[in-house]
Amino acid sequence: MKLDSKHYGHIFKAKDNALLGDDDYVVFRPQDSAFANVLPLYLEQCIKLEADQEQIDAVIRLIGRVDRWRLAHPERCKVPDAAGERLLGE
Repeated sequence: MKLDSKHYGHIFKAKDNALLGDDDYVVFRPQDSAFANVLPLYLEQCIKLEADQEQIDAVIRLIGRVDRWRLAHPERCKVPDAAGERLLGE
């Protein structure tokens, strides 16, 4: 089952260049204000679940990249929506 119905393409793992299947990823974009708001909660969960330090550091860097992107592109930030989207596999 394709998990992400709004996006498609080829996603590769940086670690080993493995191609991920449609049921192995979901895309969130930095302009999505809900995603930006949830990232600190995701970090809290990683810490609570005792994720390794590399994961925690990666999430902290991601939060910084998303925050910088949103500051540089405020006109593109928005409430998430699916109105008018062509949704795949539904």
